[in-house]
Amino acid sequence: MTGRDRISFEEAISERALLRVRFEELAFPQRVALKLMYGVPLSARNTDEKTGFTEMDLWRIFHGACDRDDHGFITKIHDTGFPEYRPKEYREAWLIVGRRAGKTDAFAATIVAYEATCGGHERFLRPRQQGICFQIAQDLRMARNSLHFVRAVLESSPLLEKEMVQITADRIDLKNRFTISCVPATLKSVRGFASPVSVLDEVGVWYQEAESANPDYEIYRALSPGQVQFPDRKIVGISTPWNKAGLLYQYAEAGTEGWKLYHDAQREQYREVLVIVGSTAVMGNPLVTREFLVRERERDERAFEREILAEFQDSISGFIPTVLVEQARDHDVFERPYNPKWTYYPAIDPAFRRDAFAFTIVHNEQGVVVQDAVRRFIARSGEVLSPAAILDILVPLLLEYRSSVVYSDQYHLESLGQLLRMRGIEIIPVTFTSKSKSQLFGNLQQLFLQKKIRLVDDGETIRELKSLERTLTGGGSVQISAPQGLHDDMASVLALAVSQAMFDGDGRMLQDVAGSAKEPTVHERCLEQVQQKWTGLGALSAWD
Repeated sequence: MTGRDRISFEEAISERALLRVRFEELAFPQRVALKLMYGVPLSARNTDEKTGFTEMDLWRIFHGACDRDDHGFITKIHDTGFPEYRPKEYREAWLIVGRRAGKTDAFAATIVAYEATCGGHERFLRPRQQGICFQIAQDLRMARNSLHFVRAVLESSPLLEKEMVQITADRIDLKNRFTISCVPATLKSVRGFASPVSVLDEVGVWYQEAESANPDYEIYRALSPGQVQFPDRKIVGISTPWNKAGLLYQYAEAGTEGWKLYHDAQREQYREVLVIVGSTAVMGNPLVTREFLVRERERDERAFEREILAEFQDSISGFIPTVLVEQARDHDVFERPYNPKWTYYPAIDPAFRRDAFAFTIVHNEQGVVVQDAVRRFIARSGEVLSPAAILDILVPLLLEYRSSVVYSDQYHLESLGQLLRMRGIEIIPVTFTSKSKSQLFGNLQQLFLQKKIRLVDDGETIRELKSLERTLTGGGSVQISAPQGLHDDMASVLALAVSQAMFDGDGRMLQDVAGSAKEPTVHERCLEQVQQKWTGLGALSAWD
């Protein structure tokens, strides 16, 4: 088979000497999902003997146009609420499926075996260049275990079995100068190789933070240069969902060809992407019975929703429900202009090495707290942020919003205070303890529950708010924070600013109307004192 053009997937699964035997061993929904990835036309007549669903029914089910019972079995299929079906081979495919759905053996192994032997990619290798098809697992143990499934696929074909030249613990070398390599999810494993196809197995549980050693998006990005020379390149992510973060969740939120998104501009990057979602019950594993699913639900309902129903989860405590965060998000509003009607409350959460230096500013608009702007600064690996450089960026923004004070926790207070005073800004400390931080987040939570907060469209702030969780410490106190390995800097600085806006004012102008008997708020007294102090030096002349 060396040097052949690409054999279409439809031809490969129809030919007994290639993948027909293997394909017929798969469950009906698994076969349909693979057909969708490779643009094999679906039929309204081919029917699953077990469920009675047609292939077109499964297109609808995979896109959520259905009702299901408590255990994930489909009870009704809808005629609307899904993207139009057009047979096409997708450059990327993302499968969000429950456990025992055949992620590694049915999908990953079949895709990698087909692409490495029938994909025709060897025609695009340079002289003496070796090509690799990757199956990337969350760790080395799972990677090596995955290779057994790939080998089983090749051995099911009398032709493909002969293509294997050498088999080791973590790779299969083929006659066509390609290697099938099962590797752990690390940058070191995938950089620098000519690789037309990569399968990201269980990508939902890979690291998701930029500060992690091998975050999911960095591995994904590292694969792209190695695919450039191959016209039929492909990336496939297959996983049970975890939390509402990371690459897998990003693609789930966009949907096939971006059909879930609001605007055409947002959809553009997803034009070549297929997204399939299916519960364990939907994917048709014959070993999975209703009795098994009933027992699993009774054992742990929350884990059942994630691992069997294939539903992304809020943080462990569900501190601020995701739906409320999304309802508060003003899409495509990235910054709001200054309005002299309102008093503005800026806050910083300073950090210079490991965490982010976070900034936000809000105002109280007749009982609704409105976020106006955000900034986030992160040090590169091995470097330290310069506080003076950050303040040179933030101070003009503070002046733009006519604010001469900024709220901060007690850390770095003296050094930051001196730098800010040199720039005409006064810092107001807010003591952070585990108890006070919980109170600040409690105030923030109440605003979301009462739907009295509006957010700018900042992805990091949204992600951090969704991931906040409530845990009980050994001493019996409540702690609000991000899960281990994630950050909550933007959420914390928002909570700090919000608490001041809630406590200090109701959104009225800085100066009360003549004759008003209202006592100035704390924020207003601070503004007055600072303005008196700096007016003589000309620092605030732009406001006069």
